Amino acid sequence: MADGVLGLLLAGGASRRLGIDKAALTLPGGRLSFAEHGRRLLAEAGLEVLIAARDVERAARLLPGCPSAADGPGSGPAAGLLGAHAAFPQAGLLALACDMPAVPPELLRHLAGLPGDWVVPAWADEDGEERLEPLCALYRPPALAALARRVAAGAFELRGLAAESGLRIRLLGRAEIERFGPPEAIFANVNRPADLEALAALRQAPCPPD
Repeated sequence: MADGVLGLLLAGGASRRLGIDKAALTLPGGRLSFAEHGRRLLAEAGLEVLIAARDVERAARLLPGCPSAADGPGSGPAAGLLGAHAAFPQAGLLALACDMPAVPPELLRHLAGLPGDWVVPAWADEDGEERLEPLCALYRPPALAALARRVAAGAFELRGLAAESGLRIRLLGRAEIERFGPPEAIFANVNRPADLEALAALRQAPCPPD
């Protein structure tokens, strides 16, 4: 592990809005699946990679040979995080949702090296609305312990960690994120067919001249 941090690929979503298993879907214009691409991003950031994919059999189908952990208590990303925490209780977990294919490895490496119990991108969008991205964030054991307490109380929302007292929370603002690209593009995820079409158009667009 790089400085006690594992890369955790979150690939357990049911993909109800897209209608297909997007983790197994090949990226537009490429040869890698969303899951394979996500693993490569984390590996390029210098991290050993663990996959959370609802159950170990599905994980083995998505990424043969990649270590996995069965879901813990709760549901959604919280269950994936807590399952990985149960398997590696001393490790920090740099979580990345597999449906965020535009996150640069350099940003992941930057996140993994920052101090704090919960290190999470947080910025204001063009309309002034505050945004928080917990599906590309660093969770160290104190944050995972707080998440476990919240899940035991029936609260599965990751963003709720922002209200937990006693956690060292490190927020990455827009200026810091923009060293790696605009947050709206970096953290764009694929949930609907229109999102997949937009990703295909972006990947097919010609590069601007030097």
